[in-house]
Amino acid sequence: MRKRLVEKSPSKLDIYTDFLDLARFPTEADELRSAHHLADKYASKPLDLIVALNSEAEHFLLKYRSIIAPNVPIVFCCARPEVAMAADRPANVTGVFSEFDANKTIALAQQLQPDARNLIIVSGSSEIDQGWLKSLRTGIEPYEHSFNIEYWVGLPYETLLERASHLSRDTIVIFITVYGDGTGRPFVPALVVEALATAASAPVYGPSDTYLGRGIVGGHMSSFESMGADAADMALEILAGRDPAMLAPRSSENRKFQVDARQLLRWHIPERNIPKSTLVSFRQPTIWEEHRNLVLATIFVILLQAIMITALLVQMLARRRAEKWLRESEERWRSVFEMSTVGIALADRNFRFQATNTAFQKMFGRTDEQLHGLTPLDLSAEEERESLKLLFEQVHEGKQQSYESVQRYKRKDGALIWVHAYVSRMQDNESEAPLFLATAIDVTGRKRAEAASRDALSDLARVTRLTTMGEMTASIAHEINQPLGAIVTGGSAGLRWLANAKPDLEEARACFRRIVNDGHRASQVINGIRTMLVKGDGERELLDINGLVREVLVFAHAELENKGIMVRAELNENLPEVLVDRIQLQQVVLNLVLNGIDAMAALSSRPRVLKLRSERNGSANLIVTVEDSGTGIDRSIISQIFEAFFTTKRHGIGMGLSICRSIAVAHGGQLSVSSGYPYGSVFRLELPANQLNAA
Repeated sequence: MRKRLVEKSPSKLDIYTDFLDLARFPTEADELRSAHHLADKYASKPLDLIVALNSEAEHFLLKYRSIIAPNVPIVFCCARPEVAMAADRPANVTGVFSEFDANKTIALAQQLQPDARNLIIVSGSSEIDQGWLKSLRTGIEPYEHSFNIEYWVGLPYETLLERASHLSRDTIVIFITVYGDGTGRPFVPALVVEALATAASAPVYGPSDTYLGRGIVGGHMSSFESMGADAADMALEILAGRDPAMLAPRSSENRKFQVDARQLLRWHIPERNIPKSTLVSFRQPTIWEEHRNLVLATIFVILLQAIMITALLVQMLARRRAEKWLRESEERWRSVFEMSTVGIALADRNFRFQATNTAFQKMFGRTDEQLHGLTPLDLSAEEERESLKLLFEQVHEGKQQSYESVQRYKRKDGALIWVHAYVSRMQDNESEAPLFLATAIDVTGRKRAEAASRDALSDLARVTRLTTMGEMTASIAHEINQPLGAIVTGGSAGLRWLANAKPDLEEARACFRRIVNDGHRASQVINGIRTMLVKGDGERELLDINGLVREVLVFAHAELENKGIMVRAELNENLPEVLVDRIQLQQVVLNLVLNGIDAMAALSSRPRVLKLRSERNGSANLIVTVEDSGTGIDRSIISQIFEAFFTTKRHGIGMGLSICRSIAVAHGGQLSVSSGYPYGSVFRLELPANQLNAA
């Protein structure tokens, strides 16, 4: 009750406790002396509420309340029903009373001991004992015809234990209370029942839960703990201002059958005799129930040991084989690592070299000790570092697991070499830092050969152009020479006819008509040659614009690699096809890519990045964007960039972008340019989507 008051009270309570000990001081003089003592004790501390913890305490408070604390509300707990519900109970006295049910306790004993024939009722000689016996006797009377009933009331303590030790096994003992024996000695009932149950040769039962666990088999009982909590709740309501008269006394509602499993075993009472909903306390768990985890663990350990012994026997031979294989594998790996003609290096998470093979060391002109702790950035040419750093960041941040690059690096002696490198992540374990494996091939010779090949092709193309121009000039001269000669001849003749003393106008007119005809003839010759040289409209076909962009990147791969340019292609795969002339559109995209390469050729302060992107523009058009990170186009000339013969290149003739725009317009699209952000240029090629599959 104290615990419940402290826990649920919204404010601090001052709780005082006094033990009346009425069983040992039962006279009226003793009571009056106690009443005056309490009145003096609390004279300076006015009380708001008094709690009586049994029938005798309630009777005492009602008798002497005028002395102790007049008109102070009283809450009782565990009182007998006839005391709690007395007709002369004041209005401001209420509480919780307990109903010891001897009838149901006897019924429980009868079900547990169906062969029992004798019934012993044990009670003390004090007024408290007599009061409880009186209140319970009406529940015992119905069994007077079913058992041989004896009332052991007020027996001396020793006599009680002696007689109990000689009971027959077919006897039921019901213990009520013993606050005092026949000699007048005071006792505590819980201690008496414990001694009785130990000495008795028949099972003992009781209606109070304070007896459970002290040797009784069981009974139909209330919980004193629950009754205390109920009384505390009622006290808190009154302290909060509620009128006690509005709170009628109530009984404990949690009475139930309870038995002690240990006593069932002691008296060999089968559990099948227990009524349903009976609370079984002190049940001794079986070894499996109490130590199931330990049993399972023991079985597991035994099985595990058996498996381990077997496995160890098998592994003895396997281990020797594995050790031999590991040695051979390490030797093979070391041989491959050291003897490989390809440069191999291991680097930590910060790309610092941890180990390098001989080929790698020769490639860079450094020993393994000199390379240890360096990074590829330390070895790269200065103009290549920004683009290489960008690759490092993408791998380090987990955006990609590997990268491949062809870039220039510097040997220890200062010579520049071209290296084709492939770097990949070896592991990404949470408990270990990732390692990177780098393989490197010196492609300096290949690069020089490609440069020589490009120069040779350039010279060959120049010679071819000159040869073609010569042939075209000779052809044009041959074809047009005759009409030009006829024009000159006709002109000379006409002049002579006009120079006569008497000009012959008819002959002159005839000469001039012949000159006109020869001029038309020369025009036809020129048109014929132009028709032969100029390609016609060509045949158009449905194409995937992304596939065409990828083909162009393949064509320009060598140039992109040679100039150290990184390509980012962001191609939308869900695009409709376009109806175009493949060759002409390839020329447009290729021209834009090559222009972007040229715009970044001299760039050294930032990475050279060429971005190609394809996307929809509404439902009818597609857009291909080519963006470079070069120097950009001066805004003052951006409006002239597509004009014929206008160029910003030193050796350009200004026809490329003009022709590209013409091809775009011929396909129903357009070509535009704008400045990039924060630098570079952005060319946008817009084409109509094929309407049959544009949805």
